[in-house]
Amino acid sequence: MTHLIGVARTIFVARGYRLTTMDEVAAAAGITKRTLYAWHQDKAALFRACVIAGAERFPALTPGNDSTVREALQHYVVALHNELTREDSFGMGVLTLRESAEFPDVVEAVQRGHLDYMIEPLACWLRGHGLEAQGETERTTLFVAMALSPMHNTMMVGLPPLAPVDVARHSVRCVALFLDGALHT
Repeated sequence: MTHLIGVARTIFVARGYRLTTMDEVAAAAGITKRTLYAWHQDKAALFRACVIAGAERFPALTPGNDSTVREALQHYVVALHNELTREDSFGMGVLTLRESAEFPDVVEAVQRGHLDYMIEPLACWLRGHGLEAQGETERTTLFVAMALSPMHNTMMVGLPPLAPVDVARHSVRCVALFLDGALHT
């Protein structure tokens, strides 16, 4: 199944949601169309599975590691950038921007992945450190928006992606703003 999802993500990124066909995915994955439909009811279900597979790769903060909150968040920002700038992840993001108006299923799947696999787990970790209110995600959402701003600038404005050293610098500034409310770097 992992092979199928990898193949489908590659095809969705290369051809877009509209032009990707179940026949093409089945052939490229080396399975029958009947098998593909047994696993995924339709193209929308296959796309959702592709989004969730990508969302499952989002970094996670776990309790009990030896790093400070500041260090853990800095590592998280770098890991998040590393994941979301991978060719297939970045391509899925561009596809979403490009085709969201025409295909609401695309948007819904990406929003669920974002909320369920990025925002809520991070909010839970932040709550454990007194950095997010119970039942809320506002501070978490602001932190993620700040953390991902360079990637959004690349996707939406066409600015060049940050080099790894710049991502590391960005993570320090982003975490300083979040934790301290001001830049001290």
